[in-house]
Amino acid sequence: MEIYQVRYFLAVTETRSFTRAAERCAVSQPALTAAIKKLEEELGGALLLRERGGAKLTALGQHVLPRFQRLHDETQAVQVIADNHRRLKQVPLRVGVLCTVGPARLARSLAAFRGEAPGVELEVSVAMQAEILRRLEEAEVDVIVTNLGDAVPAWCVVSPLYDERYVVVLPPGHRLEARDALRLEDLGGEPYLDRLACEMRERVTATCAARDVALYAAYRTDREDWVQSLVHAGLGFAFMPEHSVLLSEASQRPLVDPPIQRTIALVRSGDRTPTPAVQLFWDTLLARSARPRPKAGGARPPKGPPGGGATASRR
Repeated sequence: MEIYQVRYFLAVTETRSFTRAAERCAVSQPALTAAIKKLEEELGGALLLRERGGAKLTALGQHVLPRFQRLHDETQAVQVIADNHRRLKQVPLRVGVLCTVGPARLARSLAAFRGEAPGVELEVSVAMQAEILRRLEEAEVDVIVTNLGDAVPAWCVVSPLYDERYVVVLPPGHRLEARDALRLEDLGGEPYLDRLACEMRERVTATCAARDVALYAAYRTDREDWVQSLVHAGLGFAFMPEHSVLLSEASQRPLVDPPIQRTIALVRSGDRTPTPAVQLFWDTLLARSARPRPKAGGARPPKGPPGGGATASRR
């Protein structure tokens, strides 16, 4: 049976007239009658009787009517969902964010996306790199925002968003506040707060060891909010991505020798066609990206598949 046959049948039961039902369904009466007759043949019995007072349900018709009504209602609900999906209305979008990516800059991009698609229901979840990649692979999230420096599987499509330098966040009144920028050697022997969740922690530690800079870890924690609060309380300094610093009263100085930075990128699965919501999110964030265009004659990023981004290579 076809959905249109069910719709014709329900129209006749509501109007009690083949003529009025045909007008409601915007078809000719012979076409409506033929469709219902075919439905009756498939079910093996008459559904409607033509009487002087109007069309009347048979026993079989009475029995299938509530089920046909539910089928019709479910079909209408599916059509509403599909229409909302197409119009980006009441559509869920799940975004995974690396736990060390600060909200300061990303929040402005999310606000811009909200302006473009106010009907999209955005859900942001924060986790470590391995976890957000697992969620992306298992379709628990639609797109992730993460550090491009970490290994990204070959099934991912990647588009860089912005470069982010690391800064030194100092306690209030620290002796190094008077300096405009800091070298790693300036921090030797200073108590610092060890950010256990930082994906670049080993790189920083190795750089300190290579330069014979000894740091005393006064506290260790995997909570970014705790790190900043402990710095503000005067318990030590911290190395942090510049857009992760939320305390307005925090003193931060760029680390210039050696400079350390990372690239934050959008990542989605190349195995799935992006939905309209995902594509708009992708395009909106890229449009707000402050990454400079390649100079004439310089190296250009590799071209990727339609939808933006380049497919990652295995590492």
